[in-house]
Amino acid sequence: MSLETFVSFVIFVAAGFLGLCGVLILRQGERALSTLAHTKASLVETFAARYLAMAFIMLGLVSFREWRALAIVLLVGAVMAALDYHFVGKAGGKTLPHVVAGVACFVLAACAYSLSRA
Repeated sequence: MSLETFVSFVIFVAAGFLGLCGVLILRQGERALSTLAHTKASLVETFAARYLAMAFIMLGLVSFREWRALAIVLLVGAVMAALDYHFVGKAGGKTLPHVVAGVACFVLAACAYSLSRA
């Protein structure tokens, strides 16, 4: 088995696990957080880590001029903003920042994709 095949397999398994965790949290809330070793009290720090991770990923991709990969990450950011818009709005929070972030991510994704084709 080549290294590429092995790494690809492990990434697919990890992505599946993360997706399953996300669905579990959406369906079972606090119980799932506990199962996954999180608490409501740690959610602020968890959000901070998520934002910092996205920032470092974007900076890394720009630094290496990986425009197509950056476009994908920015599209993921747009989807995250749309989901945040939905959940924050449902909870009665402010949604405008999520609209702005989502539109910005989408526009920047289109720009990054355009750069990848140049």
